[in-house]
Amino acid sequence: MKLQHFYLYRALVTSGVKPPLVPNGLIREGPEKRLQRQFFYWGSRTLKLILAAIFFTIFWLAPAAAETPRSINMKLLVVSADGNEPVFSGIKSILNQIGVPYDTLVASKTPLTAQTLSDGLGAGRYQGVLLTTGNLAYEASPNNWQSAFTQAQWQMLWQYEADFRVRQATLYTYPAGAPDNYGLTPISAADTNYTPLKASLTTAGQQLFGYLNPASPVSITGAWTYLVKPISSSNPVSLLNTADGYSLASIYTYPDGRQNLAITTDGNPELTHTLLLGYGVVNWVSKGFFLGERKVYLNAQPDDIMIADDIWDPLRLSDQTGSEYRITGNDYNRLITWQNAVRASNTNAAQIELEMPYNGVGASGIYPNDTLTAAIRSKPSQFKWLSHTYEHELLTDISYANALAQLSKNHTVAQQLGFTKYQKDSMIQPEISGLNNPEFLRAAKDFGIRYILSDTSQPGWKNPSPNTGFYSLHQPSILIIPRYPTNLYYNVSTPTEWLSEYNYFYAPGGLFPTWDHKLTYSELLNKESEIWLRYLLKFDLNSVMFHQTNLRAYDNKNSLLGDLINATLAKYNSMYKLPIRSPSQHDTGLLMAARMAYNDSGVSGRIVLGITNSISLKTVKPVKAPLTGINYGTVKETYGGQTISTISLGANGTLTIPAPAW
Repeated sequence: MKLQHFYLYRALVTSGVKPPLVPNGLIREGPEKRLQRQFFYWGSRTLKLILAAIFFTIFWLAPAAAETPRSINMKLLVVSADGNEPVFSGIKSILNQIGVPYDTLVASKTPLTAQTLSDGLGAGRYQGVLLTTGNLAYEASPNNWQSAFTQAQWQMLWQYEADFRVRQATLYTYPAGAPDNYGLTPISAADTNYTPLKASLTTAGQQLFGYLNPASPVSITGAWTYLVKPISSSNPVSLLNTADGYSLASIYTYPDGRQNLAITTDGNPELTHTLLLGYGVVNWVSKGFFLGERKVYLNAQPDDIMIADDIWDPLRLSDQTGSEYRITGNDYNRLITWQNAVRASNTNAAQIELEMPYNGVGASGIYPNDTLTAAIRSKPSQFKWLSHTYEHELLTDISYANALAQLSKNHTVAQQLGFTKYQKDSMIQPEISGLNNPEFLRAAKDFGIRYILSDTSQPGWKNPSPNTGFYSLHQPSILIIPRYPTNLYYNVSTPTEWLSEYNYFYAPGGLFPTWDHKLTYSELLNKESEIWLRYLLKFDLNSVMFHQTNLRAYDNKNSLLGDLINATLAKYNSMYKLPIRSPSQHDTGLLMAARMAYNDSGVSGRIVLGITNSISLKTVKPVKAPLTGINYGTVKETYGGQTISTISLGANGTLTIPAPAW
């Protein structure tokens, strides 16, 4: 990542002679970039002395007024220099995913004032501060880099943090020059676009990033990184060290009690290290309690269970040969064995369970030598089940009566086969059709459907915000849940078939040439598992689409979907210690509806400081507000070592609850 940093050289010029080439310290971040030099030259010696004296008196000797804190908003302040830093997008993405309230300040456009931080009477506006870069440098004019804060504004911020005991994090820190070195000495730098950098958690880092797997190093790649050393052995406290002893993350404590968490590598919303470290930074800045929550989700939905799908022919490079595949009873039983093994393999995966969208017509006797229906009937409780209509009929132009019949007949099959993990109010539309068909939606509503799907690859159907969906314009009681497509295609059942079709699209000479060679099966799994891994690391609630062909026990043991989940979990388990949840579509709908209500509620919290601290909550609309790090009420759970309490408030409701020490 390219981001330019600078020093503000503060040596007071005491003679009328232009000084030798003393750097103002603009550093361009590539090994090919040399030190860029700027100079201050203000004219006569007398003028220099006068200006220096004024500057020193105003900005260095005159501190901001101290303030006695009474309360603090449960909200974070994210400060950017010009709004263009990659880490600015990165931290906003993390906060949005968790649901933490925050404000942004683009300092080069909106000046920081005392009123930004508090009302001046003891009411603080922010419980934590996140700076995109350590010096908030931006290019004010061509080749003229300066801090977006004046020295007076830096002092104002520091005074607020000291008075209110508010923590600060600098998300991409060059530790030298103005305004601070954060207790670090710069040694060198690394361009990890070419050579990834690995760093391990220290003892302090393992405590702060307690959800990470300490046995595996954090890999830094795709980001310019400053390699630094702490100025002393005790302060700052390093959190993340390379094998050579360079610190990439550390906490510095100032004499006035302030603390700053400095990260010396760049980031963005898609970089793995940004995702791994982001939650820990937010949690630390917030002192371990905040509005919002995070959990890791994995819900795989292999459509078309009980019916056949076309199969890709690797020789003819087509799926229009008449060949089909429908999983067998043996495939079904092998899938159960695989799922049990996954759940037993690691505590992270103990709750993983596939959700099976089924078409009941397949159990009606239309397939000769049908072993699948008998296998399902004998073991119906191994998976969750979800209606996919009876005959897989497209719903784009279906009539009310026919739509109702498709839903009713499929529901009858669920009862006949003894599905216990099944909710009548949820369904997946064949080919995600019917979203704009009023007749289908009216039939779905009358049948009792409350949760259907959209496809995030189609225009207009991505999540409006993290972990949220859409209420149907035609039937507002129906929530439309976005679902991710996948490159594990509907028409492949073996590694040979999948690899052939994938390379047909993406290898050199393919329809959409992307890679410089034909991928092997292990390379294909690596790339596709990396995509799924991102969903897990982002605490993404969306389910992922697959098809029943992907469940074939191609070697009488393994399946394509199983291989992909195994590859994804291997990466995940090397990084995280958080248990994965596998909510049904019904439960996903409840979670998304709750998140949408939370986002729209106007809920806010204020930490009231006193002999015994408390949190004052209020809302405009009814809400079930999640509070991480708070143990209150009866609706609560422990996740990742933290208690998450869900507080229910009615319209214009208020509530005061105990708060942790501040």
